[in-house]
Amino acid sequence: MQNRASPSPLLNILRDERFIQAILQIIFALVVVTVFALIAVSVTDSLRDANLTPSFSYLNNRAGFDIGENPGWYTSDNTFFEAFVVGLINTLRIVVVGLILATIIGVFVGIFLLSSNFLLRTIARVYVEILRNTPLAVQLTVWYFIVMFSLPVVQRSITLPNESVLFLAFRWLLYPILVWLILSYAKGRLNWRVAVMTVAAAAFMIEGGFWLAVRSVDWAAVPGKADLLDPVFLLYMLASLAAMAAAWRFTAPADLRGLRQPALGILLGQLVGGLLLYFNLVPLAALRVEVFPLIYANNRGFVFPQILTTGRFNEWMAFVIVGIVVAAFIITYFRRVVEQTGRPIPYGRYALLSVIGFAVVGWVLVRAEPAPATIPVDQEGEITYLPIAEARSNDLLTTREEALYSRSPLLFILPERTGLNFRVGLRVSPEYMALLLGLAIYTSAFIAEIVRAGIQAVPYGQVEAARSIGLPYTRVLRLIVLPQALRVIIPPLGNQYLNLTKNSSLAVLIAFADLFQVTRTIMNTSGQSVPGMLMVMLTYLVLSLIIATGTNWFNRRLRFVTN
Repeated sequence: MQNRASPSPLLNILRDERFIQAILQIIFALVVVTVFALIAVSVTDSLRDANLTPSFSYLNNRAGFDIGENPGWYTSDNTFFEAFVVGLINTLRIVVVGLILATIIGVFVGIFLLSSNFLLRTIARVYVEILRNTPLAVQLTVWYFIVMFSLPVVQRSITLPNESVLFLAFRWLLYPILVWLILSYAKGRLNWRVAVMTVAAAAFMIEGGFWLAVRSVDWAAVPGKADLLDPVFLLYMLASLAAMAAAWRFTAPADLRGLRQPALGILLGQLVGGLLLYFNLVPLAALRVEVFPLIYANNRGFVFPQILTTGRFNEWMAFVIVGIVVAAFIITYFRRVVEQTGRPIPYGRYALLSVIGFAVVGWVLVRAEPAPATIPVDQEGEITYLPIAEARSNDLLTTREEALYSRSPLLFILPERTGLNFRVGLRVSPEYMALLLGLAIYTSAFIAEIVRAGIQAVPYGQVEAARSIGLPYTRVLRLIVLPQALRVIIPPLGNQYLNLTKNSSLAVLIAFADLFQVTRTIMNTSGQSVPGMLMVMLTYLVLSLIIATGTNWFNRRLRFVTN
């Protein structure tokens, strides 16, 4: 019997499924490129006939229009490209802050959706359902045209907090110290709830007595009376001791036995607090603090404190960087020790303390450097040298000069209103606030559902097993629940980040000068619509790819590692 001839190598290649797939993909790519090339040629010819040949050279031309939301360096004399950069900066301001704010709100609401408290759980559910099922355009319109326009005028701005004088009583520091002392000397016999309830009852008696002494004539002489033979005092002592004895001897049912210690703690606390008040053993000294408004809200926008770097900021940052390096070493070293020995070491806490410690030490040392004795000051066009304290008291220093001569690495400048405007402070337009709140709150509703689903995806039996061996709930959440829940949370969370980035283009509804709005103005002014739209599409594509790359990298870090 004759053997059949083996097929040729070329025929084997043509029959190979991978070769066929590659050829089909190449053909599809050629078809797509051809279609787009034909469309590009047709559009170019049409625009050339209208004397509007597409070109990017127009970006170097003078813009000729102002942008309300600009960083300060932009004017109408800048180029179209610089106007485009301003729009990009505004979009990044919205996207970066919006992603952080939406994540924080969404995580909290997602946890509230799983709360055992019926009221809290119901409020979170209503929040999610209303926001998810209302169009974003409608929500942005409400935030801008209803919420922002309903704010008062500048002269009646809402201030947080209100300007006032606050007295911080030194006795308030005693209450947490008492809780710590009770827990230290009654370890094993009392839990922290009983200690807190005891001190809270004592604080209630003390603060209530002082409050009545100020507002009631009959109570004015009670604090510090110290009359052992006063019938009211004797009756108070007798009633308090009788109540404590009754609570001690009371035989409660099995389901109420846990109330004995809290009841005794409350009764003991009110007795001790009453005695301290009656014998005037509580310090009355207080620290006088002037409270200045930090935030102003009105229909022209919001004003926040301004934080400026000074001439000593770089010196302080050197200490901070050293603290970060030490923290990285601590995390690396102790993580290896934990993996080798299994001994729990709170290396994250040590690393945080390292950063904070170096930052505080650096701040103190940098501030210890003396300020210049005299500084040059411009007075009506003439430069004179004055002591820095005198120049500051006479308000002769500008904000820039104050930052230059300040002893602190950072300068915190509170908002200051002058007439119908604010002289200093970080001003934010109502358009920006409306867009930021609208996007962040709308996206947070979807993130909340993602967080809820991720936590519920972890089998509850693992939580029960961890609690059964004595792990506290915080460690159960950090070591068991979150590492597994994040594997479910991260992929859809990245999609919501992309949605928020692309939804920022709805800023056109409220006239916020974002990337899309500025590019529309550029296209209307220059007539170059095709290059403008290509720049917008490419910019949003790059932003989306950056976010997708970051979330994919983080998702790979969290995946299960198997052999």
